[in-house]
Amino acid sequence: MKRINLNLPIIVLMSLLICCMFITNAQTTFIHPGGLHTQADLDRMKSKVAEKEHPWIDGWRLLNGDPLAQNTYKASPQANMNLRQLMSKDAHAAYLNAIRWYVSGDESYAKCAINIFNDYSSVVNQIPSGGNTDIVGLGGIGISELAMAAEIMRIYDGWSGEDFERFKNMMVEYFYPVCHDFLINHNGACIDYYWANWDANNITALIAIGVLCDNQAIYDEGVEYFKNGKGTGSIKHAVYHIHEENLGQWQESGRDQEHAQLGVGLLGTACQIAWNQGLDLFGYDNNRLLAGAEYTAKYNQMQEVPFQFYNNCQPSNHKWPAINGRGRLDDRPVWEMLYNHYVVRQGLSAPNVQRMAELMRPEHGSKDHFGYGTLTFTLEDSKFPPFPVPGMPTELKATAGIGKVFLTWQAPEDYTATGYVIERALGKNGEFQTIALWEDNTYTVYTDKDISNGTIYYYKVAALNQSGTGDFSTVATATPMAPKVLPDNWEIANIGENITGTGHYANVAGSTFIVSGNGDQIGGNKDKATFCYTPVVGGFEITCRISDISGSLSKTGLMIRESLNANSPVVTMTLGEGGGRFARMGYRKSTNAEMSSTLGNTYTWRPAWFRLKRNGDTFTVFESSDGEKWFEVDSVEITMTSQCFAGMAVSSRNSNSKNTTTFDHVTVNMDEN
Repeated sequence: MKRINLNLPIIVLMSLLICCMFITNAQTTFIHPGGLHTQADLDRMKSKVAEKEHPWIDGWRLLNGDPLAQNTYKASPQANMNLRQLMSKDAHAAYLNAIRWYVSGDESYAKCAINIFNDYSSVVNQIPSGGNTDIVGLGGIGISELAMAAEIMRIYDGWSGEDFERFKNMMVEYFYPVCHDFLINHNGACIDYYWANWDANNITALIAIGVLCDNQAIYDEGVEYFKNGKGTGSIKHAVYHIHEENLGQWQESGRDQEHAQLGVGLLGTACQIAWNQGLDLFGYDNNRLLAGAEYTAKYNQMQEVPFQFYNNCQPSNHKWPAINGRGRLDDRPVWEMLYNHYVVRQGLSAPNVQRMAELMRPEHGSKDHFGYGTLTFTLEDSKFPPFPVPGMPTELKATAGIGKVFLTWQAPEDYTATGYVIERALGKNGEFQTIALWEDNTYTVYTDKDISNGTIYYYKVAALNQSGTGDFSTVATATPMAPKVLPDNWEIANIGENITGTGHYANVAGSTFIVSGNGDQIGGNKDKATFCYTPVVGGFEITCRISDISGSLSKTGLMIRESLNANSPVVTMTLGEGGGRFARMGYRKSTNAEMSSTLGNTYTWRPAWFRLKRNGDTFTVFESSDGEKWFEVDSVEITMTSQCFAGMAVSSRNSNSKNTTTFDHVTVNMDEN
């Protein structure tokens, strides 16, 4: 800092001080419209649609068919607007009608949008709270959307100054505190308890409100949190780890892919608004958002990505990227915005982001994102359809099960498939018929359940995209089998009182067992469960894959126990709790002791692989996402007789219902020593 020369005349000193005060307190002049779209953006949409140019016209036609884009829409605000999803729906209707007005010139759409805004500002009269939704935490989604939609309509002459001021007052007085409070207090939870998208939607809301209301302090608060916030949604925490090739692991990648893409889109929206105000958050910290987007896009195109262990105070214990929601193209239309900024505008390489935008083109709408980015964000002519027909899927594998056939394959090397068609025949020379077809998912897994046990089935798979269907794969065959009695040395024990359970077996999918029971506890000082077991002596390991669960789930998984008494020493590795996704090791060290536990991966989606291993009195538990790469959960010392029992156990939420679990790839390997 330069020091003021104290020898200067007093009048000069006063002038310098006044100048410094002016500079310090000066308000940035906000650009309007400058929320999600600028005037240039709106004019580009209008002219490209008028000229019927691709791909803008394709996005426009899709938008026009959205039920929320109709000028007959009526909003449903209430004084305490604690229904965040309803608020978001109303905001989407306002935004889509605003776009239809500007592009078409039809003022009926402008009036519809203005009516939504005026209805809200006339009815809402308190800070939203309570209710049955997470308004403090996720309310920023609808709040930011209202602000972004209103930023467009501020240029409409038919919105009176008085009504506009009332709307802005509502945003600052009633909605801003919701977003501010969450980022400051996180509902009293520890700082990393909530997922990145919870912070991200509130960051976006602050930036959007700041622009709409010309409020520098609110705008700066959002920008500062994006850069340096302590919660998981600030950019350095949301993009948790940078791997080689500039792949940035997203904070929610181990949770599920729907929420990972949600967070990418929310922070991308915050960056887009800031960019329209002359601030480059897209490029912040060496384009960190791009690294996170590339990682997320690559994994959702069925390509493998590295993974760094992630944990938080919940704890989450994520050891691998989650398969839940992987490959979905029917939601999260956020990729055109990112592609057009990083690749088209900035000239950067972002092959996975680019391909994701192309796979989803023309982009549709969504409940959490405005979408239709092919219309609203495309900056220059782009090829449509973007690809030729996709290549041929490879390595098709059909694995027989009990009452089902599991199909897996490798995506075409060009990764241009947006979906697949599966055909099946009932004989080597039989006629193939389509049994499944989807156009909005890149996932390369399918389970055929419409089968007859004992029948030989023939399968082939082809990839498709906007240009058509590619060549079919080579044919794979499988013969599902009906369940039979348990094999030699395997038995069923109903542990505890009033427990009824059954077990069946078939020599398919690497040995498949179906275990069903109504016991309602694996834990405490006594178990109540159905146990399908085999006697073992000395050191060994038992492995299984949990492929299917039906009925009422409490816990299900592997078990080693000293005896068949309910209070026996035991070691377990189970799936259950949290909607059936928590993996947990349990152990009872002595007869009648309370069971202790160690939490495994809390977002373990089926199929789930578990392994228990005994070496002397050391029992070690492992988990895996694919049966190839294993992660240790914990190890415990228990004095247990050399002969014990190992197998699969199931329990139900209550004794009046049953849990039926299918375990396949079951192996028991004895220690040769």
